[in-house]
Order: sequence, then C-alpha cells, then structure tokens
Amino acid sequence: MDYWPKNAKIIQIDADHKMLGLVKKITVGICGDAKAAAAALTERLADRTLASDATRDERAGRIKAEKDAWEEELTEWTHEKDPYSLDMIAEQEGEEGNWLHPRQVLRELEKAMPARVMVSTDIGNINSVAHSYLRFEEPRSFFAPMSFGNCGYALPTIIGAKAAAMDRPAIAYAGDGAWGMSMGEVMTAVRHDIPVTAVVFHNRQWGAEKKNQVDFYDRRFVAGELESESFAGIAQAMGADGIVVDKLEDVGPALRKAVDAQMNEGRTTVIEIMCTRELGDPFRRDALSKPVRFLEKYQDYV
Repeated sequence: MDYWPKNAKIIQIDADHKMLGLVKKITVGICGDAKAAAAALTERLADRTLASDATRDERAGRIKAEKDAWEEELTEWTHEKDPYSLDMIAEQEGEEGNWLHPRQVLRELEKAMPARVMVSTDIGNINSVAHSYLRFEEPRSFFAPMSFGNCGYALPTIIGAKAAAMDRPAIAYAGDGAWGMSMGEVMTAVRHDIPVTAVVFHNRQWGAEKKNQVDFYDRRFVAGELESESFAGIAQAMGADGIVVDKLEDVGPALRKAVDAQMNEGRTTVIEIMCTRELGDPFRRDALSKPVRFLEKYQDYV
C-alpha cells in the first residue's frame, strides 16, 4: 500500500487475486479486503489536497442532472417500443383478460417499496428491466444472479437473506420460467416460518430466450411458450397467500398488503402479475451474434 503509481487509470482491489485484471486491463492490482483497503487508502489521503475536490460540486450537479433526466425518461417510458413488442401489445388487446405493461408495473412496485427493503431478482427479460426501477438506501439490500445466470435464484436467495435479517422486508422478483424452477421453496418459507414476498411476472413465455430469438433468429421461436396454472393458486396450496393483479392501480396496494402480512403476521405471499408479452432489452446483447450462413439454401435465414 506504500506504492503510489502516477497516472494510474484503473486500480482494482479484490480479496480474490484471480479476479485482478480478469475483466479489464488494470494499472495496479491490490489483493486485499475491500473495507480494509478503503480504510487504508482514506488514511493515506487524509493530509493530501485532492485534485477532485475542486470539481466536487460541478460533478455532483452533473450527476444529479443525469439522474433526474433518467428518472423522467423512465416515467415516460410506459411500454416497450420495438416492433415485436408493439405487435404483442396489439395482439393482446384483442385477447381475453387484462394484461399490464411491465415497465408501468415496475414503477408502481418501486413507489410501494417499504423502508430498508431487501430485493432479489432472477434471470429473465422483465428482471433485467427491473434493475432500473430499484432504489436502496443501505448496503446488503440487492441480490442478483448477474453473470452466473442461475435461473431460479431469486426466491431461495431472498429466503436466506430474510433468515439473516428477520427485521427487514424481503421481496423476490421472478418471471414464469425462473419461478417454475424455484416455487417449491415457498413450502420452505412456510414450513420454517421465514416469511417473504414474491412478485411473479406472468407473461406466459421464456422472455429472455424469446428476446434472443427475436434479435438473432428473425422470430423463429423454439420452446419459448409457457402456459401455467395460477401461480397465486399454487402458492395457496403450499400454505402461503396468493394475490392475482391485473389492474395497474392494484399493484402498489397488493405489495403493501403482502409486506404488511410478512412483517406483522409472519405470512409468505406470492403476487402474480399478469403482464403483456412485450420484451425489453436483454441484460447482455453481446451474448449472441447473428448466424453466418454458408449454404445458399439458408441465405434467407439471417
């Protein structure tokens, strides 16, 4: 920690030495505990005049302006506007039932979030969009599978988080596919008195996979559809509470009711939200690339 390189662009600190420089080229790698390293750096900088101090107010103002602009954009962005999503919205206007736009739902959930909440998100298209609508005021609040991509992550993770912090509200987000892989853990929460709240976005499809098939395979869908029984009904059969939401004005009240039941009655609740089949941008657009066709008979399949 006594070596101070000049003109260093990226200094990475990680307790696992194998992670140093793994993703991006770094100038300096420090193998150590992040908290201890931060304390040591702060101590060494205490009597120094930092160049960044002179621009602190300007940078804070610029960041605030960018955040305000992003919040305004999110508020106006009520549904996806790509051709496929617009087709799905138009198609479902003629179907039986009422289907909600995921972005509007996510905004209403954000507004209804309780203080000190912990949220876990799963793999899936709506979940990748959900990250833009989550706000936290303290650490150890957000749990996401990220690059591991483990489908079915959210519910068991939030049960573990709740067991470690029973005084905090615990909420999981999942789509149809991820929920099907993990919903049995509702019985774990009920059986062991670890109350949580799960929000399930029911859009009857493997959203992330279908988005790839839209972007890279010209809507040639394979095994992307999911028709399921009521997830709220299944939750009730497992001893939890279940709420079906198909009106936007009911989203916030449903979440507040479920959190109240979690914190004051020790009840686990599954909120099943009936969503359109529109699809947001994927978490990683670089995961696939357009296929290269070498045979003439396949040239039309791009």
